[in-house]
Amino acid sequence: MIKSVYSLMLFDEIVEKIDQMAYTRNTNRSQLINDILAEKIGMVTPEQKIQKILEQLDVNFSDTLSVSQINKNSSIQFGKSLKYKYRPKVRYSYEFISSERGKYAVLKISSRTKSENLNDHFNEFFNLITTIEKEQNEDADLVEPQINHKFVREFKDEGELSQDIETVTENLTRYLKMIDRAMNAYFSSIDERKNNINSLLEEIYKYYYKK
Repeated sequence: MIKSVYSLMLFDEIVEKIDQMAYTRNTNRSQLINDILAEKIGMVTPEQKIQKILEQLDVNFSDTLSVSQINKNSSIQFGKSLKYKYRPKVRYSYEFISSERGKYAVLKISSRTKSENLNDHFNEFFNLITTIEKEQNEDADLVEPQINHKFVREFKDEGELSQDIETVTENLTRYLKMIDRAMNAYFSSIDERKNNINSLLEEIYKYYYKK
């Protein structure tokens, strides 16, 4: 959908009420009017689709991850503590960005730890996952290189809003469940290393993405 600028003549009292509603809903006047009109004529705007996806992601991970923040019609952030030394915190973030094709989702993973040793482990884990996904899925929208203990994965196809809400939500849920499980497995085996960690991560990936 493309937005354009239009001029409307409205009663001041209506605009005042719209502004109050927009404030309570954490949005702006134009967006709220757009949403009200879309609902009235039976349309769903991209922003409304995003909000429904974010709300469903919140539900899907309510038993495994804690939501630290939801930015209306924009992004959602999950936080967790790893079962490793000093319980380092990790942040998962799904954001929706614009492109010529429309809006799509991007997953960003980061940790605020200052431990060089722990950051090296994050870099290794992200590189392992990147390598596995490139081998298993040639069409993956990976952003390379995965450095500075941060990970970025774009979903230009699986997370594109031209699809229905259920499909996008399912795609984003499956990927985050996969990488969260893989991260738990990686960090729980750091001190042992008795098993081949690469094989374990590959097994987890294939569990969620069976060919």
